[in-house]
Amino acid sequence: MIDERTRQMIEYYLPNPPDPDLGLNEFYYLQEGMASRVIKVFALDILPVKDGTEYGLYTQRGGRLVKVDTGYGDPFKGARMCDLYDNKTDCRNREHNTCDDWQRLRRIQKEEGLL
Repeated sequence: MIDERTRQMIEYYLPNPPDPDLGLNEFYYLQEGMASRVIKVFALDILPVKDGTEYGLYTQRGGRLVKVDTGYGDPFKGARMCDLYDNKTDCRNREHNTCDDWQRLRRIQKEEGLL
């Protein structure tokens, strides 16, 4: 049984179901630039920073993994969990770009049968 606040957070931050095709440590990431696009990435590096944890991202190109530039030009700077998504629509719309704890909410959503 979940409380009303958690239910509201799930409805607000996770409006769409997860993509069943994503593998372990695989997410969607909105790569911004002249033309923003949603790409599949692997969160492989754990980068502890002053305000929490960031993740070094890699994408698969031509059978090999290539590091994704998260826009900071610093190899020791990555993306926060709130920048990673488990479906394209939420990623494109930046549904939980302020919620680093969205994976816990997704787990509760599955356990409660809210999908």
